[in-house]
Amino acid sequence: MGVFRVTIYGIMAGVFLYALGYDIIYMPRIGHTWWIYKLVMLTMINLVLQTVYYAMCFICALMDTLRETTDRGPHKKHPTTPSYWRNSKLHQISDFMYFTSVLPVGAITCLLFWSLYALEPTLVIPKWAEELIPPFMNHITHTAPLPFILVDTLLTCHRAPSRKIGSIIIIALVILYFSIIFGARYFDGYWLYPFMEYLSVLAFIIMFFISFIFLWLIYILGDTMNVMLWGGATHSEPIEKAK
Repeated sequence: MGVFRVTIYGIMAGVFLYALGYDIIYMPRIGHTWWIYKLVMLTMINLVLQTVYYAMCFICALMDTLRETTDRGPHKKHPTTPSYWRNSKLHQISDFMYFTSVLPVGAITCLLFWSLYALEPTLVIPKWAEELIPPFMNHITHTAPLPFILVDTLLTCHRAPSRKIGSIIIIALVILYFSIIFGARYFDGYWLYPFMEYLSVLAFIIMFFISFIFLWLIYILGDTMNVMLWGGATHSEPIEKAK
């Protein structure tokens, strides 16, 4: 199981690392010469987030495998915690990221993009911009996050923060991204997404609350899904603290 997890996480990390490298090296930068300015777009924020996260997961899977292979022989009591009890700082950070950003942001990026694209493609991406993006990049950034998250959920028991903390983080993420949207409009003079040209102030307020509710529901759904798959381990205390 250990080698299998390392292989799967290596593939998922490799996909996102390749996409990120391809975007930095080959994709055009419109309006700014620095690539970092692309991080105003939810798609690019999510790409960086997924890349960092799955690279961390790959390292964590290696750590788990090394711990399992060095722990051999008959025991009356298991001398070290099983691989799903993830107690290192890196494991804890990746678990926290999974619940509070990777799962909700990854899911909402895929769902929103394809929902709006199905209604009218130009609502999310102008025709001229779509022609600049290779199909494989579009699917890595807007399709892959959702199935990859599901695979990750099946492979690893992530320890969740309390729902209070998780909800606070979700609120902060929505506020932060709307600040980026209005900041881009104020400083650069354009809306990040074409459909925003048609929204009134009231529509923006409604969109803010809908965005929060939708992202929060995805977070709760992800938390519930993990509890259904892994039971009480998801919200258990680390062994060090339990003692």
